[in-house]
Amino acid sequence: MNNKVATFILLFFSFIALSQTRYIDPIFETVTSKTYNYSVKGKDTLKLDVYEPENDSLVEKRALFVIVHGGGFNSGKRNDLSLINLAENVSKKGYVVTSIDYRLLGKGDYFGCNLSANKKIKIYQNAADDLLSALQYLVNYKDNFRIDDSKIVLLGVSAGAETALNVVYNRELVIKNSDRYADIKPAAVIAVSGAILNADLINKNTVPSVFYHGVNDKVVPYGKGAHHNCDLKSKGFLIIDGSKRIAEKLESLNSSFILYSYLKQEHNDFDIPNDDIKEAFVFVKDIVFEKKFYQAKITQ
Repeated sequence: MNNKVATFILLFFSFIALSQTRYIDPIFETVTSKTYNYSVKGKDTLKLDVYEPENDSLVEKRALFVIVHGGGFNSGKRNDLSLINLAENVSKKGYVVTSIDYRLLGKGDYFGCNLSANKKIKIYQNAADDLLSALQYLVNYKDNFRIDDSKIVLLGVSAGAETALNVVYNRELVIKNSDRYADIKPAAVIAVSGAILNADLINKNTVPSVFYHGVNDKVVPYGKGAHHNCDLKSKGFLIIDGSKRIAEKLESLNSSFILYSYLKQEHNDFDIPNDDIKEAFVFVKDIVFEKKFYQAKITQ
């Protein structure tokens, strides 16, 4: 996972902007950051880091870009070096950026075929609740951070992508008493190797989405399949819907999306071309900010 995230981040830095457009190009030179405690759940004090472009007087309110790290629900941190670099780079585009912690599995547990499906669902629920708690914290202080809460963009990688996508599309399955988060409505989601519990439940709750997924992924299925490719008889057998299934549903509902399918890629060491990464920011600018419509399926 760390290799994949590091590759993903390096590609951001390889792009040299030809023009300077807010939310697409790096228009600021420096960024400030600060850490906040956003929630205490049991023994876990959950933190988030907020990154803001310095000397940003161009707009009154800024879009919020939320990073949800990967790590298979076993590892990963909001402040891994690769995520710090990512957050700073995105903030230079004019976003207020946050990178969050969320609850992980305890020592000795692994999100694989030997972990029961019920425990997997519980982990999904915890992570989703933590992401929504972080968003609620930021919305509560939106005036302090100068956040436009109608323009929240989620970015998740692997476990983080599953968390973000479940919050967007399967909230009723992972959140009890979801009314307390009724005012949290992400405007777009970018998912690298992500999936949800049930794509059939997607109806009017669509948001513009960008998907990057390896067709040969054996951990998080590209289409419909078992998480970690678990056998039907294993206690961790859990069928989920990957990027292809979600995109098909969005297409049928006439919702904007881009699906990048990589024929030779699996889950680890996922190499995303820099032009494809840039297109996610162009897509968000066009669809979320300028209310355009776009659907594309791109195979590499």
